[in-house]
Amino acid sequence: MPPAPPPDPARFVPPDLVDLRTAWTRERALATRPGAPHHGGRAGGCRGRHGRLLDDGLDVLLEPVLAGSTTPGFYPFVALDERTAAGLLERLDEVELETERQNLGPTLGAVLRAVVRHPGRVRAQGYVVGPLRCDERVTVTGVLLRAGRDLHLGPRDGPGRGRADVVRALADVGIEDMHAPPDEVAPWRGRLPDRGVPGGAGSGADDEPWWRVWWD
Repeated sequence: MPPAPPPDPARFVPPDLVDLRTAWTRERALATRPGAPHHGGRAGGCRGRHGRLLDDGLDVLLEPVLAGSTTPGFYPFVALDERTAAGLLERLDEVELETERQNLGPTLGAVLRAVVRHPGRVRAQGYVVGPLRCDERVTVTGVLLRAGRDLHLGPRDGPGRGRADVVRALADVGIEDMHAPPDEVAPWRGRLPDRGVPGGAGSGADDEPWWRVWWD
């Protein structure tokens, strides 16, 4: 597997853009200062600890795939690849992998495993909550999927054929533990980073489209 690209040192925490470790170090300092307001408007401690992702070195793993933060403590990702997914599977607690989900969507672990097993067919979308908040975590809100066929989920489909077809396409890559079908399916025309993976930008892959499958 080719080496990961070097981190961009100036993407986080405007206006003085910094690397992710600096951004998260600042967030933890703000969250743990005496009398600091916490997520939910409460003062005082949180369950767990602020900066657990930082302490576990996940800033280095996640920096190449995270977009800059426009909301304090919130970092989206749009096409998390198999290298990052494998690293998260190794470092995150098994309970977190099996329980963290976006509302009725699939678990974090199910999506990450699908990305690792099908690097040319599945990428993950979602966000990371940083040390500024009590609910620090990695969450998946959807997947990018190459299903080998058109996927549609709209008012005309209702709960019938179209919805069942999308569920089958997800099951084909091992994503089966969602509590409800996705809320949205649409063609996705964004650009994927090229890390020498089939389906990456500039990799010479065919023109099979990607679909964005999303849970509210």
